[in-house]
Amino acid sequence: MSHEKWLIAGLSLTAVIILLLTAALTWSLGWSHLAIVTLLFFLCYPLAWIASTVYRFWCLNIMQLTTYTQVLREGEQNLRFKKQHKNNLLRELQKEINLLAQQNHNKNEKNQTLETLLRNILDTWSVPVCLFDHQLQLTYRNNAMNELLQQPMLVGTSAESLGFMRNNNQFSHPIYDEKWQCQSIRYSQQGKDNWLFTAIDISQLLNKNQSTIQNNLIRVLGHELRNSLTPMSSMADTLLSSEVLNETQTRKVLSRIQQRSDRLMTFIEQYSQLSQLPPAQAKWFDFSALIIEAKAMVSQSSQVHFKGNNQCYGDINQVAQVLINILKNAEEAVTEKNCQVNITLYSIKNEQVIEVSDNGPGFANLANVLTPFYTTKPRGSGIGLSLCAEICRNHQGQLSVSNTTNAGAKIVMSWPIAQ
Repeated sequence: MSHEKWLIAGLSLTAVIILLLTAALTWSLGWSHLAIVTLLFFLCYPLAWIASTVYRFWCLNIMQLTTYTQVLREGEQNLRFKKQHKNNLLRELQKEINLLAQQNHNKNEKNQTLETLLRNILDTWSVPVCLFDHQLQLTYRNNAMNELLQQPMLVGTSAESLGFMRNNNQFSHPIYDEKWQCQSIRYSQQGKDNWLFTAIDISQLLNKNQSTIQNNLIRVLGHELRNSLTPMSSMADTLLSSEVLNETQTRKVLSRIQQRSDRLMTFIEQYSQLSQLPPAQAKWFDFSALIIEAKAMVSQSSQVHFKGNNQCYGDINQVAQVLINILKNAEEAVTEKNCQVNITLYSIKNEQVIEVSDNGPGFANLANVLTPFYTTKPRGSGIGLSLCAEICRNHQGQLSVSNTTNAGAKIVMSWPIAQ
């Protein structure tokens, strides 16, 4: 039973008890039946009035508090609830309601201020932005979006009528081509999904990246051309300076020039087509023969010592570039004595490892030695070792550098061997 019914029952029972006690008292005093009935009849009216007054007082305060709370919930702040007596139990309840109403009012003002601030920021933002509700109807668009679409974007218009399409929770629009980076974000508001759509113009960034790729491509190809053409030119000059050409020596030099030229052309053709390394075409080849070929591309004064497996697994053209770059770097680093390079090839648990060390001064800056285009050499390009590291990654492996205890440089390359 509700509190209201309990109150009615209590008031009714109190009135009945009062009437019964009055009847009993008058009967004991010897009143006649007519007098007792007449007295009870006249008592019913004041008792009913008192009971109704108590009931209305209780209900009226509760109803007023309920109405006051409902009005505050709607955001109305002008209505005031009458002040209660300090001993009234409803006074504390009124205080709590007023406190909650004030907190809610402050929160709404803060939210409105924040919403206004965000709208002002977005309206002046150069990035097109628009919002859609759970029914995919437009709820907001900034000036950049409105100007770019060049069509009326009224609040409440459906996304489809504005030209937007949704696929896998991602919005798109025909006006935003590959020069735009579009992003769709789903967020929840009042338990319903809403959508934020933004578009960023990346045309300048794409042009800048394309220019950077072209410049890096030119530097990489130029670096590899110099590494190969310089020794080939030197060998040709040696032959031309001889008064009598030795046929065996001439054929050997021309054979090396042709062999290196063919591999260099293959490497350049693949690299220039993709602006990056092509996938490694790994297979088994004679590693000791490749070392001889690479050594012929650097100074003849350099001594290369090889031990380990003769068969190597990898892309022969790319591995050749690695060896030439490493031997060239070692030769340039060792300036006061003969260049000594030690190369070891071995395998551990289906992984191939190539270790190369020299007798030079070691790396001056290990932290940046693999950074593209970083170099401490006056005439260096900073491409050689970074290209070697890229070739190792292209073989699903890695390259690490360190300095030996004898102050020389050490390079370790490893990649898996296909089963």
